[in-house]
Amino acid sequence: VPAGLAWVSLFLLSSSLLLFRYLERIIRQEELRDFASSLQPHHCATTSDGTSILERAVVEHNLLSASRLYNNIKFSELGRLLNIAAAQAERIAARMISEDRMQGRIDRIEEIVYFLEANAMPVLDDRIRKLCVHANNIFSMIEQEHPTWTSSKLAALSATEAVVE
Repeated sequence: VPAGLAWVSLFLLSSSLLLFRYLERIIRQEELRDFASSLQPHHCATTSDGTSILERAVVEHNLLSASRLYNNIKFSELGRLLNIAAAQAERIAARMISEDRMQGRIDRIEEIVYFLEANAMPVLDDRIRKLCVHANNIFSMIEQEHPTWTSSKLAALSATEAVVE
């Protein structure tokens, strides 16, 4: 990448990772590696268990994403999904459940994490409401600046809807 466009590449990598995070999708190792390679050395500090802060955050994110996809999962499968040992996957899940960052319970005898459905609808409803309020505010600003244009567009839209009905 030419030096002048390096920031574009970094922006695209960052945007992709943030989009996956926002959409609660599992972040694959390749995406993590690509993003991590764009960071400065001091951004890749390691924790006491030898993982980087970024790796830990991605594992926890992926665990939350898995909780949206699965009702339950064996420790071994969870470890494989998170690219960590089964015992480590169980410890992280237990910690996140105990800290109320994830809803679930652990059956250590059967070695299964049971995910309880967190009620996502109020959060989704609130996001949709905020988006509608924001869109309405934008429309109001456009209407104030261009009342004639807005009226003509609304009239045309109403006429189109009448034909469709």
